[in-house]
Amino acid sequence: MKSLTFKIAAITAGVIGTTYLVGTFTEGSARQGVATSATTPAIAPVVDSPISNSTLVDIDRLIRDTEAQMTRTPTSSGLDLVARLLLSRGRITGDAASYASAETASTRSLAIAARNPEAQTIHAEVLYANHEFAQAGSKSRAIFEADPEQLGALAVYGDSLRELGDYSGAAAVIDRLERMAPGSPSVAVRRARLQVLNGQPELAANTARRAEAAARDSGLLGPTLAFYSSFRGQIAYEAGDYRSAHRHYDAALDVAEGDRTASFGKARALAVSGRLEEAKVVLRALTDRYPDPASLALLEDVFMTIGDRASAEQTRGIVEAVAGISRSNQQIYNRELAMYYANHDLNLTEALKLARAEITQRNDVYAYDTLAWAEYKSGNISQASEAAAQALATGIRDASVLYHAGMIAIANGERAWGAELLADALSFNPIFDIRQAPLARAALAKVR
Repeated sequence: MKSLTFKIAAITAGVIGTTYLVGTFTEGSARQGVATSATTPAIAPVVDSPISNSTLVDIDRLIRDTEAQMTRTPTSSGLDLVARLLLSRGRITGDAASYASAETASTRSLAIAARNPEAQTIHAEVLYANHEFAQAGSKSRAIFEADPEQLGALAVYGDSLRELGDYSGAAAVIDRLERMAPGSPSVAVRRARLQVLNGQPELAANTARRAEAAARDSGLLGPTLAFYSSFRGQIAYEAGDYRSAHRHYDAALDVAEGDRTASFGKARALAVSGRLEEAKVVLRALTDRYPDPASLALLEDVFMTIGDRASAEQTRGIVEAVAGISRSNQQIYNRELAMYYANHDLNLTEALKLARAEITQRNDVYAYDTLAWAEYKSGNISQASEAAAQALATGIRDASVLYHAGMIAIANGERAWGAELLADALSFNPIFDIRQAPLARAALAKVR
């Protein structure tokens, strides 16, 4: 058991193990995850350490081996290892079922050792990964208050506050983490994410650059290091700097070949740069391995843009299949699916249902933005205006959010305000989306 534990510790010491999913990169801005809006990829732990360049095959084998041992002799520490490995698997693949299985393992661990702070922290991470943000926040706060050495619990608490829309509370936690773990790149990248949400993209880019440099200096490897490069790529993309975005995503793929987040980001940057065939190749390889809604949605849009309607419709069918799986796995993809339906004018009743369900789970900028867009597409302009105002309240400069708010303002009779929002969106990121940016440009021309 000792050698197996050492191998697992090597894999889970870094980004793919000791914290939790931070959302999806593909949703735009700091929505996090891939391929979000979000979510998406995991953020590195507070106390960073190198990880081995292990593959998904290694993790699957370790899950099987450890689960077999736990069947014979269940222990809290062993079940915690299973939960961590399943979290790692979920972050790599985007598979919601892995998170559900992680929760089962973590609950079994707590049944054996309910007061073990390590087991409690892992359970809080699992709750976060399953988008149970309020529970994750309250549990992690209680863990840290009982044992101030549990920095992982403090990190879960801060990230939960961010997902719940309490940005000042999240900033206070980050301040505390910086005092307790100075120089940690994972703390710096949390700061950068808040700066994006608060409408400070230039400051966020500088903070992300320092975080990546600190990650390299710390000796981080593989997927852990790739996370920091991918995050820089995301910020560059949203600033309309597609060339820099390419460079950062390629840097991520150089150290973690096939990385899900970096592959999605590269494909998106290729698509908006007009390199659609290259984007298609990257996306087909990505969705063959990890068919998450955001990657499939982009692939469908690429097919439509190049005129391959048959392939686009086939991809749409796969999105619908994934949607069915999502509903059976705690609806982790509520946000991505709601935005997909609204963007494509499909299943608008379902889009609104998902968006409203999402707002009960978290109240961040992107939850309000998703709700606003779904309400608008459903013809509920007054409700859309209220939600869009909430999304804009932080001063965020995300082109998609501004575009949605601009279209809603025009529909609400606020033509000058709507035109200003559309102009800002296209100024910040001229081709923020290969499907929506042309619509934004046409709407702006019409209203002017």
